[in-house]
Amino acid sequence: MKKKLAILLGVIALSSMSFGATTKTGASSIENSLNNLEKQLTDLQKMEDQKYAQEEAKAAAAQQKIDEYSKIQATIDERISTIESTAETSIFGKEFKSKISEYKALRNQLDKEIANQQKIIDNFELLKSLR
Repeated sequence: MKKKLAILLGVIALSSMSFGATTKTGASSIENSLNNLEKQLTDLQKMEDQKYAQEEAKAAAAQQKIDEYSKIQATIDERISTIESTAETSIFGKEFKSKISEYKALRNQLDKEIANQQKIIDNFELLKSLR
């Protein structure tokens, strides 16, 4: 009976040692996996922050362009108004009228560009609200 008890204790001792070694190795592997995932998450967050900063810079540049384009729009509108009032009384009325159409075409191009820049700002605002 003592012999059986000694063998049983020996088996239990060996089993617990091998289980402990497996658990340590398993824990080490799990810790390594966790550390790897944490690093990947940190890297992903850095990439997101960089992309956000890029989009923020694009939106700021777009706003500056819109401000510049608004000044140009005011100038164009002023020119169109001036030419329209002058065209009827000028000897070169026909030429003035052709300039009006050129200014209006330029104004249409400017409107499209402002819309494109506004879209960039709107996309950034959406991104900002999702953050």
